[in-house]
This record gives sequence, C-alpha cells and structure tokens, in this order.
Amino acid sequence: MRKLLTVLFVLSLALSACVVTGDPQVGIMKKEHGEMKEEGAHSKPASEATSEPSESAEPTAEPTAEPTPGALLPYRDVPARDSALTPITLFLGYIPNVQFAPVYMAIDQGFFREEGIEVTIEHGFDETDGLTRIAINNLQFGMISGEQVVLARAQGAPVKYFFRWYQRFPVGVVVPKDSPIRKPEDLKGKIVGVPGKFGASYFGLKALLNAAELEESELREVRSIGFDTAPIFCERQVDASVIYIANEPLQIAARCFEVEVIAISDYADLVSNGLVTNEKTIAERPELVRGMARAYGRGLALTIADPDLAYQVSRKFVENLGEDDPVQKEVLRRSIELWKAERLGESTESAWKLTAETLLSMGLIDSIEGYQDAFTNEFLPESYELPESGE
Repeated sequence: MRKLLTVLFVLSLALSACVVTGDPQVGIMKKEHGEMKEEGAHSKPASEATSEPSESAEPTAEPTAEPTPGALLPYRDVPARDSALTPITLFLGYIPNVQFAPVYMAIDQGFFREEGIEVTIEHGFDETDGLTRIAINNLQFGMISGEQVVLARAQGAPVKYFFRWYQRFPVGVVVPKDSPIRKPEDLKGKIVGVPGKFGASYFGLKALLNAAELEESELREVRSIGFDTAPIFCERQVDASVIYIANEPLQIAARCFEVEVIAISDYADLVSNGLVTNEKTIAERPELVRGMARAYGRGLALTIADPDLAYQVSRKFVENLGEDDPVQKEVLRRSIELWKAERLGESTESAWKLTAETLLSMGLIDSIEGYQDAFTNEFLPESYELPESGE
C-alpha cells in the first residue's frame, strides 16, 4: 500500500501543470476585501479564534497521497500593489490566532516589505494540502510541522524546512494536580486521552513513551477523545491527556481544577512548526528565501522582546481579540517560551534525527536515511535588527 501511495504522490508532482476542478477545499479561509470568507462546510469563523480547536484543526499523521482539489492548480503570479515587491502567499494552519503574532508583526512592522516581499496569508486546516502545493510549487512558503516534512520527503516531495519557529515541541501531557503521575514512566497502566491516533499529539506521545522505554501496550488504554479535551478530562474519564501546552491547560483549569503538565520537549527534542519551501525556489530564488527568513525572524524577535506590542498588532489580524484579554495574553506568553532560542530559527541535526526515528518506530517511514536533507540553516542571518523604539 505504501508503494502505491508513493507512486500516486510522485504522479501528483508530475501533474503540477494540470487544473483540477471540484469542491472548495474544506477548512480553507481566505481574506477578501478585509473580511474572512469561509470555504467548505467545516470552516470556523474568525470570531471563534480564541475558542478551543475543532477536530479538523490538527494535521493527519501522514501526507495525503493525492492532492486535495485545487492542489494541482498551476502557479500564477499575483500582481503586488507595489510593482517593486514580490508577492507571495504564506500558508498557515488553523485560523487567525494570537499564536501567529510573529507573522502579524513582520507584516505590520514592514519587515517583509523591507525585503521586497508582499505577503498574503492563507489559513487552512489541511496542512498536508498546503505541503503538497509547496512541493509542486503552487505555493512557495508555509508554516509546516517537521514530521510532515520528513514524511513528505520519504514519498519523493522536494520540500525543505529552513526556519525553526518552535524550538520546543508544543505538545505535552496534562494530569490533575492531585494525580500521582509526574513523569512519563508513571503513565504505565493508565488511560491516556489523545485527539486521535494521528497528528502531532499522537506523534508526541509516541516519542514520550520511547523516551521512557514504554510500549503503548503497557498503558491501560490510549483513548481517542477528539479535540474538546476539557469535558472528558474534567470528568476524569482519562488519567492523563495529550494537549497543546500554550492554551489547553488554561482552558481546563478555568473549567474544573488545577493541573500539572509533562512537557514532551523535556524528554524528546522533536521538530515542530517552521518555515518550509521547495527545492526549486531555493535553487532559483535563494535571496527570496533569505528575505523570508530574515523578515520573519525579525517579527519573531520583536514579538519576544515586546509581547504587549505583539498582542496589540495581533488585534489587527484576529477578529474579536479583546483589547486586554488576560487568557489570550497568557497564551501568547506561553507560546513565546516555546519559541525562544540563542539563535532564532536554527535547527539541530539531533532533533531531526529523533523526529525521523520516531516516525520509523511508528512504521510511517522505512528508513531514516536522508533526514539531514529535510532542513537547512543556510538562510538564517546571524542576528535580527529591530527598531530602536520597539515600534
């Protein structure tokens, strides 16, 4: 079956000039005339940007073999408002959210424009579709999780990760504060909730179990509970649950009781989301890639340096984000802790090797050979220049 999937994926790359017609992509939201337009039955309005993720918010564990409708549309240059600027579309997962503050900052502060780039954001729940479109050069850039890049390259997709946004894997395991569970080994014999046996949550759990030298079979159960974790967790239907560190512990604590979090990054250095492009763009337009890295890095650095400014800038992009929402400000603060690094954007070979080894242990790839080709640090500047006033 995997050989068939590989053939189909490679065929999709060869057909990049074809036009595929069909229904709109589920979950894609595009900005038109200053308003969010929904396409697809399961899209969530921007007004729900601060609510809990839906079941479609997390990518599947393996890239789709065939592109979703629209993925094979040939690349078309879109004229920029300023003819001196290069227009690009940046694919972001999920919906407008304060956790994308570095992107908003880089746009608002003119960092992309200073690099000669005009950015249009495309939000979408289907990360694998975004990655497929990058592979065939229908899109040039996207924020994509590292394990998806390894999976795609294993199927022949010429994609490459060039800026590590999340330096710490954003997934963890939450337990009640009064629980005896405090380390991964304590999960033995327990019921652990996951959104489903796919995506970053399940991938992170497998890495955590590997680090503790535990087999999944040694748990009492890994129970699929969907993305609405709080109701089930608060009713103690599971002993522990895999969650996103920045926001879900806050939601659970507000709803029922205090919690403790076992951060997967404390035990397994996995690659999470970062900027991804394709090898054609790297070969033909290296200065564009360098400009994207430099501009986004400046947005990230300024967000870390001035969270209050980053929050206010985010309000221009996230509908109904309150002027002083303490919960969302805390979400941003916790996210920043996951982004910090001595050198922003830098990947380590050890993290990519562990990511590949985890996928191998899950039976999703046949070998870790070539994992070093999934990433590069060559486009990162040594430092990021910020406005003197922070404005």
